[in-house]
Amino acid sequence: MLPSIRTAIIVGLVLRLLAAVFSPGYAMHDDHFVIEDGPYQWFLADHGGWFNRDVVPGHSVVYPGILYGILSACIGIGITDPQTQMLVMRILHALLATLAIPLAAAIARRIGSEESAKAAAFLVAVFWVLPFLGVRNLIEVVCIPPLMTGVFLVLRRGSMRDIVLAGLAFAVAFLFRYHTAVIPATMTMVLMVRREWRMAIGLVVSYATVICLTQGIVDLLVWGQFLIAPITYWMNFVTGSDEYANGPLYQYVLLLVGLLIPPTSLVLLWRLFTDKRSSLRYEVLLPIVVFVVAHSFIANKQERFIIPVVPLLLVVVAVAWIDRPQRSSGPVRWTSIALGWFWAVNTVLLTLFTFSYSKRSRVESLSYLHGIAGADRVAVIAKPGVFVPSFYLGHEIKTITVLTDTTSSSWGELSAFAPTHVVFYDITSRDVLLQRVNDLIPGHLTQLVEVEPGLLDATLHWLNPRGNKNETSIVYEVTSN
Repeated sequence: MLPSIRTAIIVGLVLRLLAAVFSPGYAMHDDHFVIEDGPYQWFLADHGGWFNRDVVPGHSVVYPGILYGILSACIGIGITDPQTQMLVMRILHALLATLAIPLAAAIARRIGSEESAKAAAFLVAVFWVLPFLGVRNLIEVVCIPPLMTGVFLVLRRGSMRDIVLAGLAFAVAFLFRYHTAVIPATMTMVLMVRREWRMAIGLVVSYATVICLTQGIVDLLVWGQFLIAPITYWMNFVTGSDEYANGPLYQYVLLLVGLLIPPTSLVLLWRLFTDKRSSLRYEVLLPIVVFVVAHSFIANKQERFIIPVVPLLLVVVAVAWIDRPQRSSGPVRWTSIALGWFWAVNTVLLTLFTFSYSKRSRVESLSYLHGIAGADRVAVIAKPGVFVPSFYLGHEIKTITVLTDTTSSSWGELSAFAPTHVVFYDITSRDVLLQRVNDLIPGHLTQLVEVEPGLLDATLHWLNPRGNKNETSIVYEVTSN
């Protein structure tokens, strides 16, 4: 017996609110330093140099602008602690992410049965990684509700009003993540093949008009050039492809197989691709396939790029599975075992991710100093390529990053900076670097606190030590000799 859609929404909301409270920190470089760090810098007198760049940043300023408004509202009502500000941010994102659950049910109902709508809603609600990702500042995640709204409206298309609203929804998704343009483009092609010319033209006109009136005007006001941000973004892909790690063409296929928990994922995907229903195959599955294929040919392959279509994939998987023809008792036993394995592993992963403090050692070491009197200047000793989330220190504390590479010019700046506190992000070479720091600062280092990595960080490091750095941060105070 499948739970009702209302139950799925409540369960999904609770899981996302739990993640908002018990999974602080940030997951990846992009959800903090590309997105969150911008609004944080805008509070400085020079806006952190964010708007004085020689080259316009490719990412849209719309989403960072929204986050800036949220931070401003927090400050306006007296919420100045960075951790509390981020808690508010995560709760708001949790509410937004929950919208994907009723949208999953609505899409499933258009291409399947009421039972498959219940299954789709529940699967999106409890799928192991979605509550964790749903509270992050990732453009690949915040684009999901408007993207799914557009898909549903095109599927329904009872009138031109649905198509116009679909174009609006797809345009909003584009403001967050440019790559989502693949989905409405593919759906437009399907409409054209079916000779629904009026609907196809209406979708294109609505979509393009909204983008021009939003992204185009914002870029004109901020950067002085119409639609310069997406143009810059795509030019970077064309001219800077050699700068990215180019994985194999099948990288995203393997990723999706892994996300859906093998070997059950192979059974689910086989059932999906053998489903011959036209609306499922061409109006939902085909846009997903084109999205994955398009990303597979892009030089820069990162796991998060595929996130926007994961809920849509869960929807079509649920529909294909629930509405499948009845099988004999033999295959039913095997499929029951496969489903049992899926839900067992999903439950373990869901618990791990929902209650894990991501990047705990980096964040907590700086949050600790935020509440310490006399912490005026903080030096962070970190490996090359490691970014410091100075947001958690607050604007009033000055920071400097000193690289563990002793030939780096950053060591020459340490003495003049005269830090009041020093944080070591990497303790593997601490003993050697401790003496070097002591020689360059006017004082002596006294250890205050040691911050261990969170459960998720420790687990990922255990699974892949080379790809996932497991840092233990140590905070020191500079005391008088």
